[in-house]
Amino acid sequence: MFRLLARWRRLPFDYAALPDYMLRHGLLDPYRRSIGGIVLTMVVAGGALFLSPIGPTGAAESALMITAMVGGAVVAVLWWVRPWPTYRQSVLFVVCADLLIFCALLSVADAPTAFTLSTAFLVVGVYCGHFLPMTALFLHVGATVSGSAILMVIAARASDGDTALLVVQLLVLATLFVFMPLLTQVPLFHLRDDAYRSADDPLTGVLNRRGLHQVVAGHGHMHLPADHVVGALVIDLDGFKHVNDTLGHAGGDDVLRRVGERLRVVTDGWAVVARLGGEEFGVVAAVPASVFRNRFTAVHEAVHWGDDPVPVTASSGLAWQSADEFRRDHSDVDNLLRRADRIMYDAKRDGGDRLDIAHCPPDAPGDRPTTRSDSTPHRRPYDDVA
Repeated sequence: MFRLLARWRRLPFDYAALPDYMLRHGLLDPYRRSIGGIVLTMVVAGGALFLSPIGPTGAAESALMITAMVGGAVVAVLWWVRPWPTYRQSVLFVVCADLLIFCALLSVADAPTAFTLSTAFLVVGVYCGHFLPMTALFLHVGATVSGSAILMVIAARASDGDTALLVVQLLVLATLFVFMPLLTQVPLFHLRDDAYRSADDPLTGVLNRRGLHQVVAGHGHMHLPADHVVGALVIDLDGFKHVNDTLGHAGGDDVLRRVGERLRVVTDGWAVVARLGGEEFGVVAAVPASVFRNRFTAVHEAVHWGDDPVPVTASSGLAWQSADEFRRDHSDVDNLLRRADRIMYDAKRDGGDRLDIAHCPPDAPGDRPTTRSDSTPHRRPYDDVA
């Protein structure tokens, strides 16, 4: 079990992964509305306690319950009218939900009943188990176990009941608080890890073509600023057969790994990098139009390092589409890559070791003649090989 937890702790966490999957399958909005409905149900349950003899009796207790109900109603409305929350908003939701539930339980006049009703924390725990990382889950579990322990102490002092039974209840609740979300999160994280691996190129560690589509098309619910353009850069290593002939296939694999790593470093999280097949890589990103040319030129030039055992160069083609026209579906991604691929082959036919751009958005909105990169072509050790 400890090995399982240790592996779980090392797995990558991508908050957007599950919402993106749900969005692609039409589940995100129904889930969002359902969560709002669950919150409202708990608000109604709190209001019904006013009709019960064990409900809030004093002014302070009534104020606590009303505060919890108003807060819960606001949260429910936000779930209905707002898009799926960001990571920070999700964490804030969990914190607010835990506090509102605790306030509502403190207002219940019968302390042992309030202690029993602390099972309501489980609803929030299930949300944590599905959508938040291990750290957030453990913080939630620690907070809810502590809150239940406080309610248990209040219950023990408020009655002559069986203290041993209250302790047993706390142990059962603590077990549920820990293991129900944990048993949800562990397999989900492993499924996500498997999904990440299936989307990765095993040789270079960058995404494969399938992973590129998943990442780019999967963030369709995220807004792109109006001044951005979406660029697709296709990079094909020049004369790679000669690299394999010089270094052997193992050496060729090392070259591909180095190129993949350089592309990851130079993009530094602002672009999606994938190996499209063979010695061909793709880079897709939404960037401000004003830095479009410089950003992608830097990516193209990162391929060549003069101190490599066999320095490689690349023929690259760059295509783009305005942010307001880009729908981020599979057809848009494929169209951009096809256009960039055609431009890349034009660069290769012109001798390679160059970046060609069909037109440059910062200069003009329409098509312009192919633009060669400003870098001086690099002479390769294998240029004279027949």
